[in-house]
Parts: sequence; C-alpha cells; structure tokens
Amino acid sequence: MRHEPQESLDAPLVFAEEETPLPGNEPCPADINTLWPILIVDDEEDVHKITRITLKGYSFQGRGIRLLSAYSGKDVKRILAEETQIALILLDVVMEEEDTGLRLVEYIRNDLGNHAIRIVLRTGHPGKAPEQTVISRYDINDYKTKPEFTAQKLFTCVTACLRAYQSLKTIERNREGLEAIIKSSSIVFETPSFSMFGHRVLDQLHAVLKFDREPGIDSAYFMGVSDGQILLMAGTGSYESREGITLKEALSKAVFAEYESLASIGGEVFSADAYLGIFKPKDGFTSLLYVRNHVRLDSVEKYLLRIYAHNISIGFDNLRLAREIINTQKEVILTLGEVVETRSQETANHVARVAEVCYLLARKYGMDEQTAELLRLASPMHDVGKIGVPEAILHKPGKLTSEEFDIIKKHAQTGYEILRKSNRSIMKAAAIVALQHHERWDGKGYPQGLKGKEIHVFGRLAAIADVFDALSHKRCYKDAWSLEKIMDTFKKEAGFQFDPELVDMFLMNMNEFLGINRRFPE
Repeated sequence: MRHEPQESLDAPLVFAEEETPLPGNEPCPADINTLWPILIVDDEEDVHKITRITLKGYSFQGRGIRLLSAYSGKDVKRILAEETQIALILLDVVMEEEDTGLRLVEYIRNDLGNHAIRIVLRTGHPGKAPEQTVISRYDINDYKTKPEFTAQKLFTCVTACLRAYQSLKTIERNREGLEAIIKSSSIVFETPSFSMFGHRVLDQLHAVLKFDREPGIDSAYFMGVSDGQILLMAGTGSYESREGITLKEALSKAVFAEYESLASIGGEVFSADAYLGIFKPKDGFTSLLYVRNHVRLDSVEKYLLRIYAHNISIGFDNLRLAREIINTQKEVILTLGEVVETRSQETANHVARVAEVCYLLARKYGMDEQTAELLRLASPMHDVGKIGVPEAILHKPGKLTSEEFDIIKKHAQTGYEILRKSNRSIMKAAAIVALQHHERWDGKGYPQGLKGKEIHVFGRLAAIADVFDALSHKRCYKDAWSLEKIMDTFKKEAGFQFDPELVDMFLMNMNEFLGINRRFPE
C-alpha cells in the first residue's frame, strides 16, 4: 500500500547542481535480465522521481539499471519476495514509523539471510537515527543525509555498491560451484560403466554451471577405447543420441583442428562461447570434454568448468583402472574355471556359457545390473572344488558307484572352503555358487540339503545354468540332448530340482539362452 509523504518527518531530497555531466550514460541493454535491479524505498513520490531522473541512462560495466519503487515496509517485503536478485536498496529511514528503514535492514539481513544486497540509508532527519550508532549496529554500506546526496555522490555511491555486489555474487557463485563440483563428483564416481559415467558427467556439468538444457547448448564427453578410437559416450544438444560415433565425425572441422593441435600432450582451450579439454593419462586412454554455450562464458563459468573437467579426468582414470582390475579378476577366474573344467574333460567354453546364462537369467528375474554382473563374474568358479576329485572318477565314462558319487559330491564343500576366506565380493559370491549350485528346491540336494528359498538365489540360478549347459552339450558319459528333451526335463523338475519361477522365465526366453550356446560353441 502506498503512503502519502510525511513532510513533518523528512526533509525533501534536492540534488545540488553539478559542474560536469554525470558519466556512464551509455545506452542500456534491452534485455531486462541484463539490467542491475535497484530498489528505491521512500514514502515521498518526489524522491522517486528525482532519483529516476538523475540515474537516467546510467550503466555499470555495460549493463543498465532497472529501478523499482517501494513506499512502505510492506511494499519492500513484497518486492523482495518477487525479485530475488536486487543489487542495491536506496532506503529511507523514516516512513510509517521512525525506525521503519532500520527494521527493514534487520529483516533483510536476519530473516531473509541476504548479505549480498547492498543497502544505502538515506534520511532527512539524522537525529532520528544517528550515523555513528547506525553504522556500528547495522549491516549497511553507506549512510547519507538527503541534503548532501548530490547527483555526483549518488553516481559514485551506486557504482561502488554495484561493484561490491558483483564481487560478493562472484564469491558466492564460486562457493556454490565448488560445493556443486564436490557433490557432483561423488555422484559421477559411483558409476560402474563407462557409458553411464559419460552421461552423469554431462548431467552434473549442467548442474554445476546452472545451464538450462536448451537447443543452444552443446556438450559432449568422449573416451578413448582399446583399439585407439575416441568415441562419443554421451552428448546433449546437437550431440544427443549420437553415442558411438568417432571424435572426427562428431566435431566440426575447426574444433577438430584444435583437438589435433593438443592431441599429443593434452590441454585446454577456450573460445568466446566454448571449451575443449583433452586429458591424457600415462597409458594414453584419452578423455575429452567439449562444451559450447549459446552465450559467452563468463569468468566464473570458465573457472568452474576447468576445475570440474580436471576433476572428472581423474575420475575417468580411476574408473578405467577399476575396470582393468575387474577385467583382470574376471580373466583369472575364467582361466581357473577353464583349467578345472579341462581337467574334468569338459569344454573350456562351459564356464563362459554358464556365466552368461546366469547373468541373463538373473536380469530376466529382475536382479539389478550390478548384482547380476557380480554373479556373471563369480559363476565360472562353481566347480572349482573338482580340483580335489581324482581324475579316474572325473573321467569315468560309465555310471559312478555310490562311493564314487559321494566323492564327487564333496567338490561343492571343497570349492566353498577354497573361496570363502576372501573378503572380495566376487570371491564371496563365488563361494556361495560353489557351495549351493547342487542344492535342490525340494531339499534333496547336497551338501547341506537346503530347501526352497533357503538356497541363495545365486545357487538357484547357477543350478539351472549348469544343468542346461551339461544337457545341451556332449560329455564323456553322454551325448548332447535335443531341445525338446531339455525343455521337458526342466518342466518336470520345476518345483523339485529347480526354483519353479526361475524355470518359467528360463523356458519363456529359451531362444536367448540358445543364442549364448551359438556365441560360445564347443
């Protein structure tokens, strides 16, 4: 609500004449978002008018100003709720009450928690709010009596306040950006796969820089792969949904030329609206980040972009090393599994097929990617306990005696004892598979006689995978079975030897499981 002027409380604001014209009268930009918002707070209309006239055409660092008016404390609170980026308030002390302006200062600093906005107190009656007391007690930036506030002093005061506001906002933006980088890094580094890593790199990049996802913004993350190619892992804007294309196909000729100039050593380059960072670890697996904005990148955005890009390059290195360790573990496990199976005169691809069937069936069952992948890595060790079984029994072409079968059955417990001592997740999973892949749904299996869901899901999955592979391939004691006979056997054993729910999913997707046999032939 607007209040009438209180002539008895405030002396009129009159600007003294200046000998020289007010500087900084460049034309103001048309875009309202580029203007500095300044709030004039006074209960006298003349104060608003003369302030607007005096500041007409004013600009700071090429940006004009947008003047808003408030005539009471209530008006100020309403405007501050709507306008969150006000840079400066020219605030009258005495309005509805003698200390309205001072209470507004406390509201802005304490209730709103806004310490960036600059506040200049103006008063026609300094005795109502003595300068020394006000300066000591309140968080304000200047204190002026209205008679001394000349046009030149107003210009100087506004310029100083806008410069201080800009510095504070830069510091605040840097702090928020660095906090966002720390938070984003933890999110990105949790990613298990290269593809997902690339997408999260760009998602968090936009969050750090506060870029809107609009057509004018392009971002792309590339990774070097083992054959020397550098491929697009994730993209936004014009790069969206183009994953898998090469670096040369993706980048324009000009940007690719920039890449070539830095390709051998790595480095970074900024243009007015773009950034290109090439990062080369010691083993040569390059990663590359490209960002192009539709407007010029400011100094804060460049600073945050460089820190983020360097942080992510370290993350890529760590992810690649972690994947290398996992691949090494997988290779060791597969090799050991193959050695055991070769000793028992089964084909080397048996363990690879069991691993793939376990993974696929686990995913069909609804298991998450990470857990299913753990099972795929662990399942080749299912028969590692056979290393303790005499070759005469392993290679016997005929039917085993009960005593020989008792010896064979010990391989489950033996495998568990070999694997259980490790604290690694893969080895723990492998120990479960080795111990339980011969348990039966009806409780008549070995070595523990577990029943139903007492059997770990890893054991139930591996049981189907192991039997399917044994039935569909030739062994020293049998020929390969027909598909019809295999499917009939699984139908009959559902609820007896095997988990019936898993059997249903297995049979419904039989074509995919047969595809694994074709990919890993005898």
